[in-house]
Amino acid sequence: MVTTNEECAVEIELLKRFGGKWAVLAALSMRMSRKHILLPPEIHEKLRIARVKISSGCFSPCEVGCVLAEVEGQLSSRGHLLDNREFMDWSRLLSEAMQGKLDYEQIGGIAALAPIKNDCLFLGCHCGDSGRS
Repeated sequence: MVTTNEECAVEIELLKRFGGKWAVLAALSMRMSRKHILLPPEIHEKLRIARVKISSGCFSPCEVGCVLAEVEGQLSSRGHLLDNREFMDWSRLLSEAMQGKLDYEQIGGIAALAPIKNDCLFLGCHCGDSGRS
């Protein structure tokens, strides 16, 4: 199957949007953890997998979307544990990411996303860190 330049451009745009969605979901998971909301242990692993799939560019947007949809579903199911306004703010950010409306150059200016810009290492490998995971 031959892929046209137009199809490639669409896939690249989708992956950019998924990058924004990933950033929002990663920040949301951090926020929930800080609020002591119990999250399934596989959330962070799924975020790692999604990040690799997005950054490698070797996976279809469908594959990336499936992983992010699983994470979004798991986090959204715990959204009621946040106050209503905060949950709506996160939902708005997710929507903006998928509409391509997030300004990636100003992600650090969005208070909720600042931890992702400043410390993407929270998903990094901690092998050998005594007791940290």
